Amino acid sequence: MTCSVCPLRWRWPLAVLFAGLSVTASAASAQTSSTTDWITREQDAMWVGAFIDQPVTSRVALWFDGSWRRMDFGQQPQQLLLRPGVQITLAPGVRLGGGYGYVASAPYGRLPGPSPLREHRTWQQLALTHAAGPVTVSHRFRLEQRWITPQVSGSDGTTRGPSSYQNRFRYQGRGQWPMPGVRLGGRPVLALAWDELLMPIGGPNQAVTLGQNRATAGVGLPLSDRMRVEVAYMNLYNAYPSRRANEVNHTLWLSWHWTGAPVTK
Repeated sequence: MTCSVCPLRWRWPLAVLFAGLSVTASAASAQTSSTTDWITREQDAMWVGAFIDQPVTSRVALWFDGSWRRMDFGQQPQQLLLRPGVQITLAPGVRLGGGYGYVASAPYGRLPGPSPLREHRTWQQLALTHAAGPVTVSHRFRLEQRWITPQVSGSDGTTRGPSSYQNRFRYQGRGQWPMPGVRLGGRPVLALAWDELLMPIGGPNQAVTLGQNRATAGVGLPLSDRMRVEVAYMNLYNAYPSRRANEVNHTLWLSWHWTGAPVTK
């Protein structure tokens, strides 16, 4: 899809968003057309998150992101995610990172799982950032190792089931740029668009498969030189091959971002 009337500087971020929506639609169409008993459920959600990037030396920064995720725009629990880590700058626009993640998930929505889940994961990533005119473009490549444990009640009174291990690869492409003539407190308001693919590795097919697609667009509102709030819409496609089902979550995404001052020593 092209946009002949869009300014050139807008086309890359819009292309990212359109590509993500196309992937979502194509995956859902392929799965639903391949079998008559594959079902799709659409539902509303709200995610609230915080992101902290705090340099401690000229090259090393502490990282944390967490999100509180709810269904029905906040009425029902979905998930809590806490993800600390460290990022190392190798060169301008090139960062390596890694860390730990804890995820607590509840059975939720119109396709609820059989039990709550607790997940411990480790993650490693490469992040690349560059400018394309007024647009800041970023690419994030992430590997995850996931240990997932269902919380089921046993005969001895425990609430811990057998754990499983999974690998997953993620890619996110993002663009953000100042909106012409739109400012808040003298600072530019940002338009932003991104898409992220989450692809399990291995499993029954021993291949990379599409697990989720997150196509997102919104605005970034500056609060200070170091802080901003982002308000976005995320179209989240989530596949459940073993259950022959998928969900499309129309998600309000609210996030607070802190970027600490660079350390020159």
